Amino acid sequence: MNDRVDFVCARAEHQVSEPEDVLTMHEDRWAYCPGGAREHHDWRSTSGMSLEDAKQLVRRQPIRPVDTTVQRSD
Repeated sequence: MNDRVDFVCARAEHQVSEPEDVLTMHEDRWAYCPGGAREHHDWRSTSGMSLEDAKQLVRRQPIRPVDTTVQRSD
């Protein structure tokens, strides 16, 4: 296995405080889901990075679900 991860899952529900070390395949390339979910991903291209760099990315820039119950004032 090469060290290149080409996709990271950006689905808010799959983000966790301590990312897992689970890889899967997407479009015949390595893909990383921080929560280790098996389906319903929102894949985003990384342009190739190591698994450790992908984990650092999701730690530094966490994705949170949008709260749709809050009413906007604009």
